[in-house]
Amino acid sequence: MAHCIETNDKQEGVEQAWHGLTVIRPDLSTDNCWLNTWDVVVHPLLFADGGKTPFFAFRANDDPKIVVGKAFAESYEPITNAVFLEIIRESLIGTDHRLVSCGSVCNRGRIFASFQIQNLEKFNAGGREFDPFLNFGTSHDGSCVFYANTSNICTVCNNTFSANLRIKGRGINARVKHTKNAPMRLQNVAQIIEAAIGVQAEFANAFSEFEKQKIDKRKAENLFAGFLIGGKEVEKISTRTVNTVAELTNLFARGPGNRGESLADAFSAVTDYYTHESSGGTNRLKQFTSSEFGSGNDKKQEFFSLLQNPAKVEKVMSRGKAVLELV
Repeated sequence: MAHCIETNDKQEGVEQAWHGLTVIRPDLSTDNCWLNTWDVVVHPLLFADGGKTPFFAFRANDDPKIVVGKAFAESYEPITNAVFLEIIRESLIGTDHRLVSCGSVCNRGRIFASFQIQNLEKFNAGGREFDPFLNFGTSHDGSCVFYANTSNICTVCNNTFSANLRIKGRGINARVKHTKNAPMRLQNVAQIIEAAIGVQAEFANAFSEFEKQKIDKRKAENLFAGFLIGGKEVEKISTRTVNTVAELTNLFARGPGNRGESLADAFSAVTDYYTHESSGGTNRLKQFTSSEFGSGNDKKQEFFSLLQNPAKVEKVMSRGKAVLELV
């Protein structure tokens, strides 16, 4: 995937994103952002003889030559920039927040905003730092619903927009289709903030429990090996898997913040590996794509779920030990 920041798009933020195209704005806010400088205007589509068709299209009000998205029927409910930003403002009333990224992608077909929220700011668990975001997104091109969610992904491009769009579950998402009265059905968006704080606490508690579960280097090797082969019955472990186990074990002992003594270190090793080393080599975009919403992200979530089940951890360690003995 590409970042899809086209000629008519812009991403503003308080720091530079991975793609290097961020327009830095320390004063960024919902009242002081690029999305406030333009909007979409509905235009009816006409036949060649001037007769009306049942379809409509968006044009940008700052440049009528810019056609946004594709034709749509009367049943499609536009969520304009103004409505999008007003929904966000109303959702955040009484909440200490900071807009850290916003803009559009896909030739203004998608718009987004990501926030840091008090009580959802960077937090520590098991001696490590985590950085959650509250994200909002919608489309002018009919490619997606309006959504709001919390995740460790800040929307800065189409890749991260799509990643946040796909995140579901755990009661921290709001999703509304572009149909009649859509804005009225978005009144409960603010509830996700309270729910997200609860989920964050749940994650912090789980990670602290991982810190209490002590394992040595050999058990970590067994855990990594069992995890990598999955549920498959294998007669011989591949050289690639052996090398990956070695890399993970090294991160377990020597990775940032790791001491090589607990399940928290094992989780951090897997997180570091699938964030920085698992695929793409020196291709920053390929690695980023895998880490944040491809196979790398799937592996991180799978390993976190595994560590929450002590009986399964023991089973995976046993399977890993058996397969390593074949080397």
